[in-house]
Amino acid sequence: MRKKQPERVSEAVNRKRDQITKNLRTDAVPSEYNEALQIMEDYLRSQKKRCTVERRFILQALYQLSSPVDIYTLHKIVCADEGSVALTTVYNTLDLLVQLKLANRLELVSRGMTFFERTLGQEPHGFVICEQCGTIKVLRKLQVLQKFETQLPKGFLPEAYTLQIHGLCAKCQRANAKKKNK
Repeated sequence: MRKKQPERVSEAVNRKRDQITKNLRTDAVPSEYNEALQIMEDYLRSQKKRCTVERRFILQALYQLSSPVDIYTLHKIVCADEGSVALTTVYNTLDLLVQLKLANRLELVSRGMTFFERTLGQEPHGFVICEQCGTIKVLRKLQVLQKFETQLPKGFLPEAYTLQIHGLCAKCQRANAKKKNK
């Protein structure tokens, strides 16, 4: 069976991704990175595969980001920090991380962009997404998610969930208002 390859994207989508990249913040490597690395190394060893330097760089970059990232942005980040890494390597590594539950695959923007975020050390959270410029803000410490957990059937163990609020950020609202006034 052939693996799905990353899709080609339009110039408008690339501009939107560049805007999102500007809003990303990288943090110090969290302590959960070492646990994630151990899980990935153990799995690859059991499959008689190598834990390459590129896979480690991709995992580290993902675990340093403060918000979800798409594959192309992560590719830019890894290449800027560590030199040339094939886009296919990023794609395949993210698939592996999702399989190992070290990353979540998120469909956050209505235009079909897929984002990824680390899983270890993450508290339940949600997202506010601007439909115009693509800015994503992470909402932490959501009491509403805790209320959902009390409504779950007895014995049900949730593995993952997301809360997404789509709309327009203040900057895009102002820009739209200026356009209407002209």
